[in-house]
Amino acid sequence: MPSWSIHLKIGKKLNKKLKLDNDLFMFGSLIPDTDSDWNKHRFDAHYYGNLKYPKCPKENMIDLKSFISDYKDNINNPMIIGYYCHILTDYFYNEYIYYNKWVQNEKNEIIGIKRKDGTIIDIKNNLRDSLKYKHNDLELFGKRIFNSEELIIPNYSDKFIESINILKDRFINIDNVKKRINYLNDDFKEFNKISDEEVNKEYELFTQEELDNLLNKCIDYIEIELKKEGILND
Repeated sequence: MPSWSIHLKIGKKLNKKLKLDNDLFMFGSLIPDTDSDWNKHRFDAHYYGNLKYPKCPKENMIDLKSFISDYKDNINNPMIIGYYCHILTDYFYNEYIYYNKWVQNEKNEIIGIKRKDGTIIDIKNNLRDSLKYKHNDLELFGKRIFNSEELIIPNYSDKFIESINILKDRFINIDNVKKRINYLNDDFKEFNKISDEEVNKEYELFTQEELDNLLNKCIDYIEIELKKEGILND
Protein backbone atom coordinates (compact mmCIF):
# COMPACT_ATOMS: atom_id res chain seq x y z
CA MET A 1 0.00 0.00 0.00
CA PRO A 2 2.39 2.84 1.03
CA SER A 3 5.51 3.21 -1.10
CA TRP A 4 8.86 1.87 0.05
CA SER A 5 10.06 5.36 0.95
CA ILE A 6 7.12 5.71 3.34
CA HIS A 7 7.94 2.34 4.89
CA LEU A 8 11.60 3.33 5.22
CA LYS A 9 10.73 6.66 6.85
CA ILE A 10 8.41 4.92 9.32
CA GLY A 11 11.11 2.34 10.00
CA LYS A 12 13.72 5.06 10.58
CA LYS A 13 11.51 6.79 13.14
CA LEU A 14 10.56 3.55 14.89
CA ASN A 15 14.13 2.32 15.12
CA LYS A 16 15.15 5.39 17.08
CA LYS A 17 13.29 3.70 19.94
CA LEU A 18 13.76 0.05 18.98
CA LYS A 19 17.53 0.41 18.40
CA LEU A 20 17.71 -2.72 16.25
CA ASP A 21 20.19 -3.73 13.58
CA ASN A 22 19.41 -1.25 10.79
CA ASP A 23 20.22 -3.60 7.92
CA LEU A 24 18.01 -6.46 9.11
CA PHE A 25 15.19 -4.23 10.35
CA MET A 26 15.00 -2.04 7.25
CA PHE A 27 15.20 -4.99 4.90
CA GLY A 28 12.46 -6.70 6.90
CA SER A 29 10.28 -3.61 6.55
CA LEU A 30 10.13 -4.24 2.79
CA ILE A 31 9.77 -8.04 2.77
CA PRO A 32 6.00 -8.37 2.12
CA ASP A 33 6.29 -6.60 -1.24
CA THR A 34 7.62 -9.73 -2.89
CA ASP A 35 9.51 -9.82 -6.18
CA SER A 36 8.54 -12.14 -9.04
CA ASP A 37 11.38 -14.56 -8.26
CA TRP A 38 10.45 -14.92 -4.58
CA ASN A 39 8.68 -18.09 -3.57
CA LYS A 40 5.52 -16.41 -2.26
CA HIS A 41 2.85 -14.15 -3.68
CA ARG A 42 2.57 -10.63 -2.29
CA PHE A 43 -1.00 -11.34 -1.16
CA ASP A 44 0.14 -14.26 1.03
CA ALA A 45 3.25 -12.48 2.28
CA HIS A 46 1.00 -9.70 3.60
CA TYR A 47 -1.20 -12.19 5.46
CA TYR A 48 -4.32 -11.36 3.55
CA GLY A 49 -6.86 -14.12 3.98
CA ASN A 50 -10.58 -14.38 4.48
CA LEU A 51 -10.91 -11.49 6.92
CA LYS A 52 -12.84 -8.44 5.71
CA TYR A 53 -13.07 -4.90 7.06
CA PRO A 54 -16.37 -4.59 8.98
CA LYS A 55 -17.17 -1.21 7.44
CA CYS A 56 -15.84 -2.14 4.00
CA PRO A 57 -16.58 -5.85 3.46
CA LYS A 58 -15.40 -5.91 -0.16
CA GLU A 59 -11.81 -5.31 0.95
CA ASN A 60 -9.49 -7.93 2.43
CA MET A 61 -8.02 -7.30 5.87
CA ILE A 62 -4.53 -8.35 6.99
CA ASP A 63 -4.62 -11.14 9.57
CA LEU A 64 -2.22 -9.80 12.21
CA LYS A 65 -2.93 -12.66 14.63
CA SER A 66 -1.80 -15.23 12.09
CA PHE A 67 1.48 -13.38 11.62
CA ILE A 68 2.13 -13.36 15.36
CA SER A 69 1.22 -17.04 15.57
CA ASP A 70 3.70 -17.92 12.82
CA TYR A 71 6.57 -15.88 14.27
CA LYS A 72 5.95 -15.92 18.03
CA ASP A 73 9.15 -17.89 18.63
CA ASN A 74 11.23 -15.38 16.65
CA ILE A 75 9.28 -12.20 17.26
CA ASN A 76 12.35 -10.37 18.59
CA ASN A 77 14.42 -10.98 15.47
CA PRO A 78 15.11 -7.54 13.90
CA MET A 79 14.10 -8.68 10.42
CA ILE A 80 10.85 -10.20 11.65
CA ILE A 81 10.05 -7.02 13.59
CA GLY A 82 10.61 -5.02 10.39
CA TYR A 83 8.31 -7.41 8.55
CA TYR A 84 5.65 -6.94 11.24
CA CYS A 85 5.99 -3.16 11.05
CA HIS A 86 5.34 -3.32 7.31
CA ILE A 87 2.08 -5.22 7.59
CA LEU A 88 0.99 -3.04 10.53
CA THR A 89 1.62 0.00 8.33
CA ASP A 90 -0.40 -1.45 5.48
CA TYR A 91 -3.18 -2.44 7.86
CA PHE A 92 -3.35 1.10 9.25
CA TYR A 93 -3.30 2.83 5.85
CA ASN A 94 -5.80 0.39 4.36
CA GLU A 95 -8.28 0.96 7.15
CA TYR A 96 -7.98 4.74 6.91
CA ILE A 97 -8.38 4.83 3.15
CA TYR A 98 -11.20 2.30 2.95
CA TYR A 99 -13.19 4.08 5.65
CA ASN A 100 -12.45 7.66 4.62
CA LYS A 101 -11.97 7.61 0.85
CA TRP A 102 -14.04 4.76 -0.57
CA VAL A 103 -17.72 5.39 -1.40
CA GLN A 104 -19.99 2.35 -1.17
CA ASN A 105 -23.56 1.63 -2.21
CA GLU A 106 -26.19 -0.28 -0.24
CA LYS A 107 -24.62 -3.57 -1.41
CA ASN A 108 -21.22 -2.47 -0.04
CA GLU A 109 -19.87 -2.27 -3.58
CA ILE A 110 -17.16 0.35 -3.97
CA ILE A 111 -18.57 2.81 -6.50
CA GLY A 112 -16.48 5.92 -5.96
CA ILE A 113 -13.57 7.65 -4.26
CA LYS A 114 -13.61 10.95 -2.38
CA ARG A 115 -11.17 13.57 -3.57
CA LYS A 116 -9.60 15.89 -1.02
CA ASP A 117 -12.12 18.58 -2.00
CA GLY A 118 -15.03 16.25 -1.24
CA THR A 119 -16.05 15.56 -4.84
CA ILE A 120 -16.49 11.96 -5.91
CA ILE A 121 -14.59 10.02 -8.57
CA ASP A 122 -16.98 7.51 -10.17
CA ILE A 123 -15.17 4.19 -10.60
CA LYS A 124 -18.20 2.02 -11.46
CA ASN A 125 -17.10 -0.63 -8.94
CA ASN A 126 -13.77 -1.12 -10.74
CA LEU A 127 -11.34 -1.74 -7.89
CA ARG A 128 -8.33 -1.47 -10.18
CA ASP A 129 -9.26 2.14 -10.81
CA SER A 130 -9.50 2.78 -7.08
CA LEU A 131 -6.02 1.36 -6.51
CA LYS A 132 -4.56 3.71 -9.11
CA TYR A 133 -5.66 6.85 -7.27
CA LYS A 134 -4.34 5.88 -3.85
CA HIS A 135 -1.08 4.55 -5.25
CA ASN A 136 -0.45 7.70 -7.29
CA ASP A 137 -0.78 9.92 -4.22
CA LEU A 138 1.24 7.68 -1.90
CA GLU A 139 3.97 7.15 -4.48
CA LEU A 140 4.37 10.90 -5.01
CA PHE A 141 4.41 11.44 -1.25
CA GLY A 142 7.11 8.78 -0.97
CA LYS A 143 9.22 10.38 -3.69
CA ARG A 144 9.07 13.71 -1.89
CA ILE A 145 10.15 12.01 1.33
CA PHE A 146 13.08 10.33 -0.45
CA ASN A 147 14.25 13.64 -1.90
CA SER A 148 13.81 15.68 1.28
CA GLU A 149 15.62 13.55 3.84
CA GLU A 150 18.17 10.78 4.20
CA LEU A 151 16.52 7.40 4.59
CA ILE A 152 18.33 4.35 5.94
CA ILE A 153 19.01 1.86 3.14
CA PRO A 154 20.08 -1.65 4.25
CA ASN A 155 23.46 -3.05 3.31
CA TYR A 156 24.22 -6.73 2.77
CA SER A 157 26.20 -8.96 5.12
CA ASP A 158 26.20 -12.64 6.02
CA LYS A 159 23.94 -11.92 9.01
CA PHE A 160 20.99 -12.21 6.62
CA ILE A 161 21.60 -15.93 6.14
CA GLU A 162 20.29 -16.94 9.57
CA SER A 163 17.36 -14.52 9.55
CA ILE A 164 15.87 -15.45 6.19
CA ASN A 165 15.77 -19.09 7.28
CA ILE A 166 13.32 -18.06 10.00
CA LEU A 167 10.75 -16.99 7.39
CA LYS A 168 7.80 -19.31 7.04
CA ASP A 169 8.17 -21.39 3.85
CA ARG A 170 11.66 -19.89 3.49
CA PHE A 171 10.39 -17.90 0.54
CA ILE A 172 13.54 -15.79 0.18
CA ASN A 173 17.04 -17.01 -0.63
CA ILE A 174 20.28 -15.14 -0.20
CA ASP A 175 20.42 -14.17 -3.89
CA ASN A 176 17.01 -12.51 -3.49
CA VAL A 177 18.38 -10.49 -0.57
CA LYS A 178 21.43 -9.35 -2.51
CA LYS A 179 19.34 -8.42 -5.55
CA ARG A 180 16.93 -6.27 -3.54
CA ILE A 181 19.67 -4.54 -1.56
CA ASN A 182 21.56 -3.80 -4.79
CA TYR A 183 18.37 -2.28 -6.20
CA LEU A 184 17.83 -0.14 -3.10
CA ASN A 185 21.37 1.20 -3.29
CA ASP A 186 21.25 1.87 -7.03
CA ASP A 187 18.10 1.92 -9.20
CA PHE A 188 15.83 2.94 -6.31
CA LYS A 189 17.34 6.42 -6.52
CA GLU A 190 16.37 6.61 -10.18
CA PHE A 191 12.83 5.45 -9.40
CA ASN A 192 12.44 8.25 -6.87
CA LYS A 193 13.49 11.06 -9.19
CA ILE A 194 10.73 13.63 -9.38
CA SER A 195 9.76 14.46 -12.96
CA ASP A 196 9.08 17.98 -14.19
CA GLU A 197 5.39 17.11 -14.20
CA GLU A 198 5.52 15.98 -10.57
CA VAL A 199 7.37 19.02 -9.18
CA ASN A 200 4.21 21.04 -8.56
CA LYS A 201 1.68 18.25 -8.91
CA GLU A 202 -1.04 18.23 -6.26
CA TYR A 203 -2.37 15.15 -4.51
CA GLU A 204 -5.83 14.09 -5.58
CA LEU A 205 -7.17 12.26 -2.52
CA PHE A 206 -5.15 13.81 0.30
CA THR A 207 -3.87 17.15 1.51
CA GLN A 208 -0.21 17.44 2.50
CA GLU A 209 -1.27 17.93 6.11
CA GLU A 210 -3.41 14.79 5.97
CA LEU A 211 -0.53 12.69 4.65
CA ASP A 212 1.87 14.02 7.29
CA ASN A 213 -0.64 13.38 10.08
CA LEU A 214 -1.45 9.93 8.75
CA LEU A 215 2.22 8.94 8.81
CA ASN A 216 2.69 10.15 12.38
CA LYS A 217 -0.49 8.46 13.58
CA CYS A 218 0.65 5.25 11.90
CA ILE A 219 3.89 5.35 13.89
CA ASP A 220 1.91 5.84 17.11
CA TYR A 221 -0.32 2.88 16.18
CA ILE A 222 2.65 0.62 15.46
CA GLU A 223 4.31 1.52 18.75
CA ILE A 224 1.14 0.51 20.61
CA GLU A 225 1.02 -2.83 18.79
CA LEU A 226 4.72 -3.49 19.41
CA LYS A 227 4.23 -2.83 23.11
CA LYS A 228 1.38 -5.35 23.20
CA GLU A 229 3.77 -8.02 21.93
CA GLY A 230 6.56 -7.03 24.31
CA ILE A 231 8.76 -5.87 21.43
CA LEU A 232 8.91 -2.25 22.55
CA ASN A 233 9.09 -1.17 26.16
CA ASP A 234 7.52 1.98 27.63
